[in-house]
Amino acid sequence: MVVKTITFEMRVFLLLVLVSTAVADLVIDLPDGRIRGHEIRTESSSMYAFQGIPFGRPPVGKLRFQAPLPSEPWEGVLEANRTAASCIVVMHFDGDPEIDEQNEDCLYLNVYTPARQITEKLPVLFWIYGGGFIGGCASYDYYGPDDLVNEDVIIVTVNYRLGFYGFLSTEDKAILGNAGLKDQLLALKWAQKNIEFFGGDPEKITIFGESAGGISVGAHVVNSKSKGLFRAAICQSGCSLTTVLQSNARQNVYDLAKIFDPTISEKNTTTEIRDFLQSLPSDVLAQAGTELGLLLGAVVEVEDEDAFITKPAVPLLESGNFNQVPLIIGTVSEESIGFLPTISDIEEAARSYDADVTALLPVDLVPLEGANLTEAGIVIKDAYTDRDRTFSEDLSRTLKYFSDNIFGRPTLKQVKIQSNFTPVYLYQFSFAGTKSQNRTVIEGAGKVGHADELAYLFKISTFPLATEADFLTRKRMVKMWTNFAKTLNPTPDASDPILNVTWPSVSSIDIQYLDIDDTLQVKPNGKVKQMEMWDYVYETYGKRPFYYF
Repeated sequence: MVVKTITFEMRVFLLLVLVSTAVADLVIDLPDGRIRGHEIRTESSSMYAFQGIPFGRPPVGKLRFQAPLPSEPWEGVLEANRTAASCIVVMHFDGDPEIDEQNEDCLYLNVYTPARQITEKLPVLFWIYGGGFIGGCASYDYYGPDDLVNEDVIIVTVNYRLGFYGFLSTEDKAILGNAGLKDQLLALKWAQKNIEFFGGDPEKITIFGESAGGISVGAHVVNSKSKGLFRAAICQSGCSLTTVLQSNARQNVYDLAKIFDPTISEKNTTTEIRDFLQSLPSDVLAQAGTELGLLLGAVVEVEDEDAFITKPAVPLLESGNFNQVPLIIGTVSEESIGFLPTISDIEEAARSYDADVTALLPVDLVPLEGANLTEAGIVIKDAYTDRDRTFSEDLSRTLKYFSDNIFGRPTLKQVKIQSNFTPVYLYQFSFAGTKSQNRTVIEGAGKVGHADELAYLFKISTFPLATEADFLTRKRMVKMWTNFAKTLNPTPDASDPILNVTWPSVSSIDIQYLDIDDTLQVKPNGKVKQMEMWDYVYETYGKRPFYYF
């Protein structure tokens, strides 16, 4: 009798055959149980969708505010044919699709694959949505990935806890904090373990996100617990160095508890407060949090095996002690008009800067003892306005300062540092298409506001594209993002007629960026003066270590 040894290559082949058969039947056997997906057809495409897959146990009761636990196995076939409830939101942003259902039991994700038999492992794009850590969800209406999937990649979109459900912290071990980031981490581990059953390659996962999602991606880049879970990253309007730390985290917990019991005081231990808040009905707690206006971000946690953020980001990047993966990173042409939508909003901001130059200082800058903060404010003002002019006299300078202060400064700083270790591709999205038509236009400022580029990666139900230029821009964005997932290079083929450009990676001494507009053009960094100023301000007036920049 001849005994044949099954080689690694044979095992892979058998796996892919099984996957192609399972996907064709839209029933997949996962380690935790069987799921049945469905086909989504549009006017131009078709894909398989497996929606509402649990990756974490319901974070309710004693699990509220805590690090998530992996989901438990189930019996029978799970019908994965609709988006699960979103996590409870604190704020619904104008223009976003409606959320059909919100629930504290929300740790679910969605997997989208090409509508064909998969005979080779496909790259994976893992999407983390934005919304300021207080809004957003992973539903198809928000982020329809049809065009991305058409480029033969697999898309994963994931829910994570928001507001105080995801970011409340007692600044000790009672409630460590950053539960929402830990949800993302658990979902990434799920993808590593399960994506091959959908035909995906666990060795070719690219994480990408925008705004709070971009900040989250950046957090995974510098987080040791995320090591090995992805091979590339895309940070859109948010990165490792974007300020997210909440102030007065411990006081926020007590303020929330006092809404329900005014007798609560600092004499109550954090464990008592945690247990009290965990005992409240979810709907009652959600309403109170909205009334209180808790807009929470990340916290620096005490050392613990479940801790996610314990060290400052800038030194991690500078030392090379981060997940050294290729990176696409960038912003839109004028982030600020997404936050200052009217002329009166811009004028009010300008007046506040003119009245007090210390208002220009970064909120994350911890000043050195005795630092002259008025002097520091004047240094910032002079970099954005002529010395004898005011912000009110040139509103475009107000917008440029605001855009840089939120997203531009940390983005360029990360580019400068990380490019010493990994390939970094910098972009600016300047295409003022249908999504940007209602933005306020100020002469001398950009025309594209925060989050406008999302309609050119995903199908968003409330922002359908309308023009040939719109659709061409989407083709270009989708092509570059999926090229990166496949090859770690957004423009590997210089002869590609859709792109017709070679997007170079940057160096710390030669920072170029791809301007995504009606055409694609590589341009030199135009913010050298401002970046030199920000470096000077932090080094002269700030106290190290810098958590953000």
